[in-house]
Amino acid sequence: MNNKLYWIIILNTLVAVCCLELITTFSSLAVSAISYLMSDSCKDNECCNNEWLQTPSLSDLENVISSKVFGQHLINKHVSTAVIHHIKTNNPASPLVMSFHGGTGTGKNFVSQIIAESIFKKGLNSKFVRVIRATKHFPNKNKLEEYKNELSRLIENSAKLCERTLFIFDEFHEMPIGLGDSIAPFLDYNNQLDGIDYRKNIFIFLSNTTADIINSYTLKHYENRNSRESLTNKYFEYSIIKNALNSSSGFNDSKLIKKALIKTYVAFLPLERKHVKQCAEELIKKETFDIKNSTLEAIADEVFYFPEKEQWFSLNGCKRLEAKVADFLSR
Repeated sequence: MNNKLYWIIILNTLVAVCCLELITTFSSLAVSAISYLMSDSCKDNECCNNEWLQTPSLSDLENVISSKVFGQHLINKHVSTAVIHHIKTNNPASPLVMSFHGGTGTGKNFVSQIIAESIFKKGLNSKFVRVIRATKHFPNKNKLEEYKNELSRLIENSAKLCERTLFIFDEFHEMPIGLGDSIAPFLDYNNQLDGIDYRKNIFIFLSNTTADIINSYTLKHYENRNSRESLTNKYFEYSIIKNALNSSSGFNDSKLIKKALIKTYVAFLPLERKHVKQCAEELIKKETFDIKNSTLEAIADEVFYFPEKEQWFSLNGCKRLEAKVADFLSR
């Protein structure tokens, strides 16, 4: 090999090494820059990561519910345990599906809000919490097929954004009959459905369906002089399933029930006068006013109760209580 060729080979080798090092350096810098930009963007914009998602302990969730939700001892026993177990399981077999049943103002929406706030830093304002209200989103019962497609797309697109999406279906009793069946494929035991994993999602159905059954059984329980706390979910669950299937609500002949896709049914009991006073007390605390028992009694007097003779339970739970509290505080 002549001397000139030797130096050409050496020079080419050095150039190649330098270029390789530059490419490696630039690649590392590019990866770091992208990671930094993604991390930085998540500081101000909600992302589906640990910075924005929370994993509360069972005791934390139980404490919040017991201190803010009154007269519903069945909630902590069934809801808190189910939620915490689901979000702490790395690979759940299927989504968590719960159905809340009870009369107006008994706490169904409020418990859903607490669950949202326990998992997402932005609570109900999180873009990973989807609240679907039947009367708002699906008002026309003649558009069933159109609504089925809309609802399927909504669930698919939401789950793509975050595997821990929370879906809250309010007023499920007002859903067009058959629409709930379009949700069924997303709730079954599938590792993936068209490339999307739904197993870490949570679905909550809120309904007044079977409220009369719950109220009637609770009333009989009281008439037999049994304590409220001795009521169990066992009887309610059977009655909820049986009556919901035969109702004229969104649960009518529903695959959600018939295929056992709903894991937890919870009865929200009618509230007593003392629970109404507790609700009023919480509202007054928010306004930093002094709380007097005479004020609480006066507010409770403004509420309608049933049955007519015994006056045991609030007709509308704690609903519309904010207006009554505001009226008394302004006097």
